[in-house]
Amino acid sequence: MNPLYILASSSQRRISLLKKFGFSFIAVDHNIADEPKFEDLKLKENISIENFVRQLALMKAQSAAVNYKNSYVIGADTVIFFNGKAYGKPLNLDGAFNMLKDLSGKRHEVYSGISIVNENKNIALTDYDKTLVSIRTLSDKEINSYISDHPPFDRAGSYGIQDENGIVESYSGSFENVLGLPVQKLLQVIKEHNLPQT
Repeated sequence: MNPLYILASSSQRRISLLKKFGFSFIAVDHNIADEPKFEDLKLKENISIENFVRQLALMKAQSAAVNYKNSYVIGADTVIFFNGKAYGKPLNLDGAFNMLKDLSGKRHEVYSGISIVNENKNIALTDYDKTLVSIRTLSDKEINSYISDHPPFDRAGSYGIQDENGIVESYSGSFENVLGLPVQKLLQVIKEHNLPQT
């Protein structure tokens, strides 16, 4: 028997957030090896950042739903958006440094797309949330120290809003969205479409 809800992610932050909000679920990896890049899709399809994160969340949910056709599969994707450019997870320390150099002293947007897919019921829902985040002004030394203390490789934009003595100066919107899963928005979608409560 398939579980009622599946999270198509192995992210510990997303798993913890769903548990915190009382979800009963199992977590599995999605099967998207090469995620499309925003810049490529913008050139090809003139896609908006909002639709980009929705599309990626849907792809992730659909990739896991193949094996759980009777379950409600949740997909999520988070990107940092600044000056028309999308920042995902850094590939290396130089990439992390350059991201934080770009964001230092500036305000940017954090977008998370969410999706709920149930193949047997022909359900494929998407939505997104947006949070504004300001990073304090950082010296090169402070950036290097930060990425040394807080490994950046599983973090969109190379930072974490939850870090103690972190670099986030202020934010407006959902804290959970910046962590990687806008749970309030997810609950809203479940309620609006009369999906089963967990």
